[in-house]
Amino acid sequence: MIIYLDTCCYNRPFDDQRILRNAVETSAIMSIIDICGIIGHIIIGSRAVTFEHSNISASGLRAAVGELYDKTITYSVRITADTSARATALQEYGMGRMDSFHLAAAEAGNADVLLTVDDDFEHIVANKKLSSVRVINPVNFLTEVMI
Repeated sequence: MIIYLDTCCYNRPFDDQRILRNAVETSAIMSIIDICGIIGHIIIGSRAVTFEHSNISASGLRAAVGELYDKTITYSVRITADTSARATALQEYGMGRMDSFHLAAAEAGNADVLLTVDDDFEHIVANKKLSSVRVINPVNFLTEVMI
């Protein structure tokens, strides 16, 4: 299985863990990363993720998120002209710019799933059937697919 985590998944462990949703999603994300390492599933990334990470203003947080990303991914998908064109096409369906690049990169990397904690992103892709890549919250993925 090939899995793509969007930027918000890498950021979630550094969000306020006193908020129950953040804590549950963090636990799911870290469990998925651990399970993938054990059973050999591939986690891919892309320049879209690292671009968003580079815009984190707090240098300590930026470094911590980057370190988590670097130790998690198996490889990074290149953003090509075709990937950019696909992202632009996805934006016409109401998807945000960065979300469209994440989905286009996941598609280019032949991902089976794209994990996100962004409810709007998940719903847009599901409701409009925009991709063969399943966009799903890590908690749901863990309970439906990994267990």
